[in-house]
Amino acid sequence: MKRYETIYIVNIDVPGDEVTGLIEDYSAIITERKGVIVKIEKWGQRKLAYKIEKQAKGYYIFVDFMGVGAIVTELERKLKIDDRILKFMTIKTKDKVDLKEIEDEIAAAGKEVKEKEVSSSSDVKTAEEATDKPGEEVTEAKISEEGEDPALSSATEKKEDRSE
Repeated sequence: MKRYETIYIVNIDVPGDEVTGLIEDYSAIITERKGVIVKIEKWGQRKLAYKIEKQAKGYYIFVDFMGVGAIVTELERKLKIDDRILKFMTIKTKDKVDLKEIEDEIAAAGKEVKEKEVSSSSDVKTAEEATDKPGEEVTEAKISEEGEDPALSSATEKKEDRSE
């Protein structure tokens, strides 16, 4: 089995739930033919380098998967037929891939996502927690004392110097 990456651009006029349906449909093509999806990333709306079918923006989808060449052939055939797809590209990233290696990578990615969710929920401070006294207003200087954004405090100092 080989490893591939496919990026396709969906027309910006397609509603969000329909984009999700497209992702599921194309993922099904891979899994039905005994391919393994490593990851799917929604890159969101981006400006195109040039207009495609009179569209200046598109919704980008990235799919990293493992499978045989027949999967790529069928996936690209379906992408060519679909009018909602503006452009697509598939590249082969590795010639030989071990299934065990891919499973480990998927498991590691799952752990990273869980760790990010846990750390982001514990790192969130309310405005009142960032101050010493309840009800005290949070200022830029106070945030820089906390170590949040030193660049912001230096910008404030420069503004004060100009006004004097």
